[in-house]
Amino acid sequence: MRFTILEYSLFLVIIFLITLLIIKYFSLKKLKAEQKELKRKSNILRQYNKATKSSNIISNSDLKGNITYVNDTFCEVSQYKREEIIGRPHNILRGEEDPEVFKNLWTTIKSGNIWRGNLKNKKKDGTYYYINTTISPIFDENGEIFEYVAIRHEITDLVLKTEKLNRILREDYLTEIGSRYKLIEDISKQENLSISILDIKNFSEVNDFFGYKIGDYILKLLAKRIEELVIKKPKYAVYRLTSDVFAILASNEQKSDFIKNIEEISKIISSKAVRAKGREVFVSINYTFSFEPKNSLLETANVMRKYTKSNPNQIIYDRNLEIEKDYEKNIFWTLKIKKALESNDIIPYYQAIYNLQTNKIEKYEALMRLNDSGKIVSPFFFLDIAKKSGQYLQLTKRMIDCSFEYFKDKDFEFSINFTFQDIANEEISNYVIEKIKELNIGNRVVFEIVESEEIDDFNLINGFFSTIRKLGCKIAIDDFGSGYSNFEYLIKLDADYIKIDGSLIKDVLVSKGNENIITMIINFAKDQGFKTIAEFVSSKEILEKVKHLGVDYVQGYYIHEPSEKIEN
Repeated sequence: MRFTILEYSLFLVIIFLITLLIIKYFSLKKLKAEQKELKRKSNILRQYNKATKSSNIISNSDLKGNITYVNDTFCEVSQYKREEIIGRPHNILRGEEDPEVFKNLWTTIKSGNIWRGNLKNKKKDGTYYYINTTISPIFDENGEIFEYVAIRHEITDLVLKTEKLNRILREDYLTEIGSRYKLIEDISKQENLSISILDIKNFSEVNDFFGYKIGDYILKLLAKRIEELVIKKPKYAVYRLTSDVFAILASNEQKSDFIKNIEEISKIISSKAVRAKGREVFVSINYTFSFEPKNSLLETANVMRKYTKSNPNQIIYDRNLEIEKDYEKNIFWTLKIKKALESNDIIPYYQAIYNLQTNKIEKYEALMRLNDSGKIVSPFFFLDIAKKSGQYLQLTKRMIDCSFEYFKDKDFEFSINFTFQDIANEEISNYVIEKIKELNIGNRVVFEIVESEEIDDFNLINGFFSTIRKLGCKIAIDDFGSGYSNFEYLIKLDADYIKIDGSLIKDVLVSKGNENIITMIINFAKDQGFKTIAEFVSSKEILEKVKHLGVDYVQGYYIHEPSEKIEN
């Protein structure tokens, strides 16, 4: 059968039209699918946008800082209605007193970069609130900034808790004068310093004779008297270091004048009796001085205080006094550490951590010890020297090797002490990560980081934490409450456990101030989902007390003394 040209042409047209219809059909089908997917993503995006706007404080501003948009949460927190705030400059909310903060903020965002930081803002009624803020520049199609978006979340409760804790730490709970923490803080902020340590002679006899209640009463009176004498001198401040030891700090004071004034204060205190239980009690004071640089001021003053017990005529710290002794000590311990490493006498001891909910031992902490011919020596005596002599890395590796090997086939979590310096040291951090991978025990390892150490690089720290978390490891902040306590710091580190400093725990039965600090830490931990561990639990009474306060775990000699082996 033959087709005419016309028929053939018609056939080709029909085929073309059918093909076109098929293509169109599938194109429409694909388009509908794409539209459906776009609608789905758009819906999800709207929900995310809604969730973001409802959970955060959001505002937009023009290039001059005038507000162009605020969300409902912004209005709720600031107390301004939308019509009251739109078009007004952002500085209407300014509560931050440091102009350098805003100078840096504007320099950053005008250059096209994102600014992050914490700010103090003011509500319509004049009260203040604190916000964690991220301000991002928004660019048009030509790459020019046309507005700024600020996303914030309120951290007022966090800031106030931190401030409250710091206030408690700065004030001695018994005498209400400055604490040791406040002294350390003041030393760090001032220059050209002099310090005197005042030690009440034989105060333990007062406690033994009258009891601790009367002893505390006498300490309060003495603190008040010293403060009254010191307050007349604007450059001076007084602090309580321990039970019967005080410190007086002065800035920009002549050495001879400072010595003369301390001698005078001591004479006045010693000449006037304190009445207790109807009896007159006279106290006398030993005092020592240090005029060393501030990085060693307190340390050298304490060295001098101990030195005067056998050398009462020497009251001013002189570096020459200790040089020979320290040199000999350093050589002695450097050699001893070297021999211990060679003979595998650097060993871990393990102390149990008890769960108060399950009433079971669930964890252990690995503690470094040196076996000196059968005598077990604490790292207190040799660790600092090991750092100075370059032996610290070997000690750390030995602890990692021994504790990891010991727990690789045991069903317990175990913790090792790690410093920020360890994390920053690539050799150590890589070594421990490879060891975890090799033995596949990440789900049993807890890294204990000492809270009192200052952090320079949170990105570095959190990078390491992110790596070990992926391997199943956990993080504990050790000695929390001992020095630079900061709740925001905890959130940044995203820890699993907070170990409450033992110095707070051991005196919790007699110190209301310690109890308040512990309670605050526990409440914060519960709010943030952290577990708490109380160290230095040395008696049944302390155990019952911290249990009542709400601690999750306990550790101390009452529970378990450190030992070379654990009970399976």
